[in-house]
Amino acid sequence: MPNFLRRWLPLLGLLLFAALAIYLARAPQPVPAGAPATAFSAERALREVAVVARAPHSIGTPANAAVRNYLLRRCRALGLSATVQDTTVVVAGAPGALTGARVQNVVARLPGRTPGGPAVLVLTHYDSQPHTPGASDDGAGVAAALETLRALHAGPPLAHDVRWVFTDGEEMGLLGARAYAADTVRLRRAVGVVLNFEARGNAGPSNLFELSSGNTWVLEEFAKAAPAPLGSSLAYEIYRYLPNGTDFTAFRAAGLPGLNFAFTGGYSYYHSPVDTPERLDLASLQHHGDYMLPLVRHFASISLAHAPTGDSSFFNPLGTWLVVYRAGWNWALSAAGWALLLLAIGQARGRGRLRLAGLLGGALAWLVGTALLLAAGWYLARAVGAAYPQYAVFYDHAFYNVGWYHLALAALGAAVFTAYYGALRRWLRPDSLTGGVLLVLAGLQAFLQVKAPTSGFLLGIPIACGALGWLWQTVTTPRPFVGPRGRREIYSLPLGPVGALLAVPAVALLAPDLRALFTLAGLGALVPAGMFFLAVLLGLLLPALLPALGRTEATGPRWALPLLAAAVALGALAAGHATSRPTAEHPQQTHVFYTLDANRGQAYWLSSMAGPDAWTQQFFSAPTMGPLPELLPGTTLPVLHQGAPRLALAPPTVTVLADTTLPTGRRLRLQVRPARPGVVSLNLVWPTFKLNGLRVAGHAVAPALLASSTGYNGLTFFAPGPQGFVVEFELSPGDAKRLQITAKDRSLGLPTEAKTQPLPANMVAAPGYNSFTTQVTKRFQL
Repeated sequence: MPNFLRRWLPLLGLLLFAALAIYLARAPQPVPAGAPATAFSAERALREVAVVARAPHSIGTPANAAVRNYLLRRCRALGLSATVQDTTVVVAGAPGALTGARVQNVVARLPGRTPGGPAVLVLTHYDSQPHTPGASDDGAGVAAALETLRALHAGPPLAHDVRWVFTDGEEMGLLGARAYAADTVRLRRAVGVVLNFEARGNAGPSNLFELSSGNTWVLEEFAKAAPAPLGSSLAYEIYRYLPNGTDFTAFRAAGLPGLNFAFTGGYSYYHSPVDTPERLDLASLQHHGDYMLPLVRHFASISLAHAPTGDSSFFNPLGTWLVVYRAGWNWALSAAGWALLLLAIGQARGRGRLRLAGLLGGALAWLVGTALLLAAGWYLARAVGAAYPQYAVFYDHAFYNVGWYHLALAALGAAVFTAYYGALRRWLRPDSLTGGVLLVLAGLQAFLQVKAPTSGFLLGIPIACGALGWLWQTVTTPRPFVGPRGRREIYSLPLGPVGALLAVPAVALLAPDLRALFTLAGLGALVPAGMFFLAVLLGLLLPALLPALGRTEATGPRWALPLLAAAVALGALAAGHATSRPTAEHPQQTHVFYTLDANRGQAYWLSSMAGPDAWTQQFFSAPTMGPLPELLPGTTLPVLHQGAPRLALAPPTVTVLADTTLPTGRRLRLQVRPARPGVVSLNLVWPTFKLNGLRVAGHAVAPALLASSTGYNGLTFFAPGPQGFVVEFELSPGDAKRLQITAKDRSLGLPTEAKTQPLPANMVAAPGYNSFTTQVTKRFQL
């Protein structure tokens, strides 16, 4: 075989295997509508999506009520008893901020042959964000539930009851789920396992990304039942440290075993007005159903009583092949990796290929190389954001062409890494570089073993295989010889078949995770995490990279690989530029809202954007970027604003129902009501001071939850209806004589009286609670 092929073939083979690993981690093919009645069909489920996602249906809107009524009719038509849990809930959010709402959960029960025991609980939420039809989030979950119900109705009855909870108010803070899970004692007695289905985009495979602690039992049952399981305990460990939440959060906190699924591709469509049924990936919908139907049948047919268990690790070595094992084995895996690494270090030193200083130099080299990758990725993402400021309106700057920028990031990282290591070969031997990387990663593995014990496989397996490959190469290649500079040297020898095979686990485990991490990151704050993953993968592949980079017996450093990677990065950036213009199919998001200060008689147009675009210039011909403390108390951040026409809009009212003097201070009971039709939320803000008590819609709020660093407390109440809500303050003696409250209402849509130009076909409203809303503010001194 020619020397060129011997040096490049292993690297090309590993690159092709990485592409295969990424390709196989995909959703199953959609099942057509003509499938048997007892099967799940994405084409049939799409009909349900078309009804549920006909229009935006956020909490408290008529469209939300229409979806709720449709769910009741469908569940009853399929033979279920279905009711509405109509209640209020108040929860704490950010420090000093409260969120409340009237929520209306749809609760249905499919009776089993032996009712009365623990039931299977299936969760989806039927509300959407204010401006999106919500075909994926969470129309896909709702439709999967209805199609699963239809398939179950066509088959024999199950042993256990199955409860279906379509929650309201998820988008505003998991409000419906928290209301349903409030009675934890009843819940633990009545429910044996929870299954939740979510989406963070409109495409991609549905992954098991979160589950309950003590999860061995539920994981093992999941592995038995799911036909195409995808997931990783790495995602479970990461999610534990993030502030994010889904409806499953409330049930996990209640101590219930369960599984949480979501697909995350198509991030640009998340919460967007173009998250429509026709843009929903049918394969993603099918994957939801391929979990839901088999898992409901399985769990509703086995005993849900089980002994407490510990945690397990799980991952996909390739495609939907799922490995599950007790997490305790990761300690043995770490020990094996360290033993093989120390043995390889000893062999390399004994054969004169490695010195301690070289090993430490190799470790430092990888750390510096990783820092270079992080910097390159961060600055490229920032440069793209600066070149295309219109991307900033999207979550994490994730425009529809973000995949090209992910390719550019990966290619740029590879170019920087390989050029850096090509230059390093002038001073460090291959064994120093390889051993140094493995030494640092083994230390990182030990850290992960403590902080994220179920993710030990991620580095444990590649380190063990990498150390074994290094050991194999050490004992099967020549000893050092005197090089052209009179030094004992070892040149980069081609990676043999054994070394190439031992590099496969690193590619299989890290390449799909790298792609998933970039998908989640967009061009936002998680980009450095993706670049760090890339540095780990490239470090583990150094034995395959160095022969294509390093000096041979006859040549100096080679630059073909860094140049090729740089060319790919430039090509990807060019493709990103070519697809950067918005179209009707891929519209640009924009942001604006109207606010009237009723006390001052001053109105404003406001926007979260840094500057106006072509459409919003009608509002911002001469805008100001700065804070508006009177209009937005407690907020010092600058906001784009400009004066607007004062419209005759009635502000919310605050009526004193009772004002009682107490030995401990003063009790003030207030009724807060909207005075305009279509108000979807009411907001109260007041300066922080010591409260003896606070009740919102009958719910007591612990004073400790009101600690705030901004000097203000806030309460946002969704779906208030015409009657609004009641709030009761118990003021301490020092503050009993004064209470200043700022009340603000919010309705969807810009005021029709303003006669704004309609949005062009290639522009849509940005996600968010303020976007394209009308708000009226009034301050009260009580």
